[in-house]
Amino acid sequence: MVSAVGVVITGKNYESFAEKYASLLGYDIGEIQTKIFPDGEYYVRIKKPELIHGNKVAIINTMYPRQNDSLLETLMLIDAARKAGAKHVVVIIPYLAYARQDKVFLEGEPVTASIVVKMIRMVGADALVVVDIHSVKTLEDFNGKALNVLVSDKLVEKALNILNNPVVIAPDKGALHRAKYAAEKHGLEYDYLVKRRDRITGEISIMPKELRIDGRDIVIIDDIISTGGTIASAARILQSQGARKIIVAATHGLFIGNALEKIRSAGIEKIYTANTLGITHRDPLIETIDVSEKVVSEIRHNNII
Repeated sequence: MVSAVGVVITGKNYESFAEKYASLLGYDIGEIQTKIFPDGEYYVRIKKPELIHGNKVAIINTMYPRQNDSLLETLMLIDAARKAGAKHVVVIIPYLAYARQDKVFLEGEPVTASIVVKMIRMVGADALVVVDIHSVKTLEDFNGKALNVLVSDKLVEKALNILNNPVVIAPDKGALHRAKYAAEKHGLEYDYLVKRRDRITGEISIMPKELRIDGRDIVIIDDIISTGGTIASAARILQSQGARKIIVAATHGLFIGNALEKIRSAGIEKIYTANTLGITHRDPLIETIDVSEKVVSEIRHNNII
């Protein structure tokens, strides 16, 4: 039996944060052994399963990069903890893979976001914690205690060091709740971009729904930057309407392909992202903010652990 109240086990994608989360939770760290069999199949084992028996376990893994491998590893760790006699298993996934397919867009598609959370529940998780999931409605399919932690306030807090009374802008209505959450935390105005059609000419323009942004600093809020197209387009629109300085606060910075080139060319001066991924971006345009304390604080506040 361990002296702490629980054990943290991290997957390979997130093992560099094991000590930080263990310290914040007051848990011990459990080590794992992994290998790849000659046929390509994956093997994982909790090295000292006796540390697990009768204890609370927090399994922490992020699902980018190597989405398929990290998903399978997470499921295997949950099952291993259960079979080792864990009293309570909380799964913390800073970035949930497949979450953007949260509904059927074209006939014949699966809803992969639902599949992933159902698997996590089915294999033995008592509770699930995610960070800024694409659609919080996905967590309804977990059919258990689930928590989505918004961290846009922490990213905007950092941006305020270089901006003057900015307007917080969501690139679309779907991201408005993130902008609203951050703006209200810091006493800022917020809005989102909408398409408008001129009734006479038929010309389509995109602009903030309510606020004028001429001469104002801007923080664009979103959950994910993937290829950078959405953020770059939003920045160009805001610049055309007189925005002074544009900063981006996006929780999950994947930056696929030439995403950074697109973003730079759109005039964005800085990007703040959270440490939710298993990669580190070494580019002066990007600053990564540690949100571990916020995640653990929300876990405790919501009685997840």
